[in-house]
Amino acid sequence: MPHPAVRPLLCTALPLLASLAATAAMAQAGHSHVHGEVALEIVIEPRSVSLRLEAPQDSLLGHERRPRSAAEKQAAAALLQRLRDGASLFGLPAERRCQLAAAEIDAPLLMPTAATAATASPAADGHAEVAASYRFDCASTDGLRTLDLGVLLDTFARIQRLSAQVAGSGGQHKTELRRPARALAWGR
Repeated sequence: MPHPAVRPLLCTALPLLASLAATAAMAQAGHSHVHGEVALEIVIEPRSVSLRLEAPQDSLLGHERRPRSAAEKQAAAALLQRLRDGASLFGLPAERRCQLAAAEIDAPLLMPTAATAATASPAADGHAEVAASYRFDCASTDGLRTLDLGVLLDTFARIQRLSAQVAGSGGQHKTELRRPARALAWGR
């Protein structure tokens, strides 16, 4: 049994290490850029859930370039706003009493700031990615083994398949969801 002063560090470090391991596993698995497919990393800690969604821009918006027309710019702005509202996209069970604590969006071709526009360019292969990270503070996450993705799928109809890496106190799991399924499940 670790010294009482070390326990809080272990409670913080172990989920972080699990997250890094899940990220490394995803990288080794060669998460590829496939339209209609997205990747989700889930890290479950005793009182929080962290999610990272990575998707081809096409899977969320329908194209992989900087918006050109006023309508495309409006659609990009709406997409960014929708992604910032992660609490409505991911259906964590109500009894967990989870609240969105942080959301961070990385969509270089869609960000309207001058600094981003000056440095953002499509990848050499013409593919554009969007990443969104979320942290939810929860009353409890004990036994959490499902995530309702129905709203995410309804919002982004181009998503056909979701591959997930889950890390938490119950171990690490790899799972996937294909339409018409709407709930992601892992573990036992």
